Amino acid sequence: MNNRGGLNLGDEIRNIVQDAVNNRDFNRLNRDVRNVVNGALDEVRRSIAGKHSNHQTWNNQSWKFDDYQYSHDRYSETWNFNNDQMGYKKNKPASKSDKITVPVGKVSSILLTVFGSIGSIMFLIASIVLAITGYKLGIRIMYDIITFILLPCFVASMALLLSGGRIRKRLKRFQKYIAQMHDLKYFMIKDFSSGTGRSSKYIAKDLQKMIDIGMFPEGHIDEKKTCFMLNNESYEQYLRLQENMRMREMEEQAKNKEDTLRQEQAQKDKDNKKDAMEPEIRKAIDEGRQYVQKIKNANIEIPGEEISRKLDRLEEVTGKIFDYVEAHPEKFPEIKKFTEYFLPTTLKLLDAYREFDYQPIRGENISTAKKEIEDTMDTINLAFENLLDDLFQDAAMDVSTDISVLETMLAQEGLAKKNIK
Repeated sequence: MNNRGGLNLGDEIRNIVQDAVNNRDFNRLNRDVRNVVNGALDEVRRSIAGKHSNHQTWNNQSWKFDDYQYSHDRYSETWNFNNDQMGYKKNKPASKSDKITVPVGKVSSILLTVFGSIGSIMFLIASIVLAITGYKLGIRIMYDIITFILLPCFVASMALLLSGGRIRKRLKRFQKYIAQMHDLKYFMIKDFSSGTGRSSKYIAKDLQKMIDIGMFPEGHIDEKKTCFMLNNESYEQYLRLQENMRMREMEEQAKNKEDTLRQEQAQKDKDNKKDAMEPEIRKAIDEGRQYVQKIKNANIEIPGEEISRKLDRLEEVTGKIFDYVEAHPEKFPEIKKFTEYFLPTTLKLLDAYREFDYQPIRGENISTAKKEIEDTMDTINLAFENLLDDLFQDAAMDVSTDISVLETMLAQEGLAKKNIK
């Protein structure tokens, strides 16, 4: 009886009553029930006395899991949070923050179970006796006593019994949580599921309830309900980590916003530049883009591998020419003949090649014409590449001039390579 802690008290009292009913022997009923109750009350007194006389701590008291008395030398150290490993390591004696008193609900669960069990059995038996007596003697007032006095008392006693049962179950879960945590003060809530068979959501609510009623005096749960922290030290580490993460997130958001604004400004400048461009140049560039798209479509329709490779190169070079002229409209006169003659002629050659390629019967003339067009594509590509290179001539000259000026200045300052000892 000393080690039951009230966990099976209700069942034991019910078993005593059931045995008395089955054996029709009520002589020992009062004595057996009194012994059970006295044993439970003795345990209550010991728990209360122990609570007031000394605090049972993690580091030096012997607590059995059966009656919530925790022991073992492994609780003689405390643990510090490790930022790199997201855990704790043993490095100093336990602090005052590690102290835990008698689990909340241990005493109340015993009292509720005792009085709930006794009350429910007594009022139930009294109701049955009065009902039988009233029926045999025809006394109606017996039913009124049962209805307005005994049944409400029976319901109240059952409520006490159920409440004690709920507290006992919570104490068992508390016991399992402590057993799973071992020497950790930072524990993932999902890992409790294996020992309890409950969902993470249920365990988070259960732990929060235990924190609220003082079973974990310094316990904390993170904002996302994923991690349980046993003491204030680990919780402060968590808060600092969260603050650092929020700062980094704010910096990232500010950086993304700045990049977005820069891109929008670049697009706006580009649009303004397009609007400021002369209509003739704008029209020529738009038509040139259309020619590039037609070259791409022709490349898709023509299956030959060799001609396809040449058209890929033609499409790439032509697109770069128009990109450069769009960024430097002053260069348009240099590609005017390119847009008005060379591109349309090139597209006509491709249309002819595509038509020849569609013919089901290919004679010598068709094969010769296709070969000539393929060879011409090499000439066109070379010419377009030279045109693109010419567009960069001024930029290349500017770079060459800058290099020459820089080398002259370095030589004047005695910093040229030939002057370095």
